[in-house]
Amino acid sequence: MRASAITRWGWVFAGICWANVWINAATPVLSQTGPGQFEIASLDASAAQRVREEAEAAWRWLALPLDLPTAGFTSPIFVRLIPAETWAEALPFRVEAEPGGVVSLRLRWSETTPVVDVRRALVQALLVRISVAAHGVNAHLVIPPWLQQACVEWWRIRAEPAQADALQQESAALAPPALEVVLHADRGGVESRQLQVGAVWLLAWLQAESGSMGDWALYRSRLLAGADPEVALAECFAGRFADALERELWWQTGWHHLRRARTQPQLGSVEARAALTDLARFVFTVGEADAVVPLRSILSRHAEPAVKAALAERSYELQRLLPALHPFYLNAGLALADCFAPTLKAQDFEAKVAAFEREWDEALDLETTARAALDQLVATRSK
Repeated sequence: MRASAITRWGWVFAGICWANVWINAATPVLSQTGPGQFEIASLDASAAQRVREEAEAAWRWLALPLDLPTAGFTSPIFVRLIPAETWAEALPFRVEAEPGGVVSLRLRWSETTPVVDVRRALVQALLVRISVAAHGVNAHLVIPPWLQQACVEWWRIRAEPAQADALQQESAALAPPALEVVLHADRGGVESRQLQVGAVWLLAWLQAESGSMGDWALYRSRLLAGADPEVALAECFAGRFADALERELWWQTGWHHLRRARTQPQLGSVEARAALTDLARFVFTVGEADAVVPLRSILSRHAEPAVKAALAERSYELQRLLPALHPFYLNAGLALADCFAPTLKAQDFEAKVAAFEREWDEALDLETTARAALDQLVATRSK
């Protein structure tokens, strides 16, 4: 994807037209995932909520491989949901970058919009925003198709840990695609499953091979600046291979190592903390603005249809995550599951929330203590 050369006056005109359409139709609902992350606008409140949940998941699961800023970007990614009946383009979404650094995503929306389209759109918008933040808007802004596909697959197997094992089993029946083919995959071509699997294993392998100098971070930055992927790979991962033949052997070794690794799918402590934070955080539209509603308040209104549905959805998602939670956060996850239980009685709300808060504080303390100990060990060995 190359950044569109849109003038400021073009943006002003487009904004006026967009505003007029919405004013004539209805008042749009605005929803944010967090400062400097995503801002979703839609004429349908339920649609905005569904896309916001996907956007929150995108930030949660891709924060590690994409090194997303903890405090968010200087400006959010502006997402606009366009009713399918008014969508005139062939592709289901469009990501654009303004010379001033604003990144926007226009997404065709209906009740039947495939989740994969939403995820591809959000991933592409994130990659463009990262590139713009690092390099500005220029003619070399390119999003490698393999990286976008890899992020979508990474999201899927991290959000549903059991899928990681399924991916390993699937990979056993596939031959690793040539690295050159993966790196130069054509966005307009047919996405074979072999290339999709190859893309996510390549993303995992590059992170695993990244040294203390941040080889993967440097390579990712070079890719998003439009560098040749093979040349940049040789420069950023120096010492791994001497020529194209050794490079292919290095890659195929990585493929087979990752597909054979017999580790229980498990989230890291950072990912587990982020996942539970999102699950315990409820955002509801109050008037024309979003408001974060405390867990105690949510439970006290558990009989209301909207709250009941939200609790049931969170409970389902949490049950899928429990087997993969990091040991530091497992007890906190179990305590939160008690808060979401449909059989929870009103007189037990306070005790269950207090138990979750206690387990949460202990988990944070464990993570902080462990990180400090590891940092001290690294510092001692480097002397």
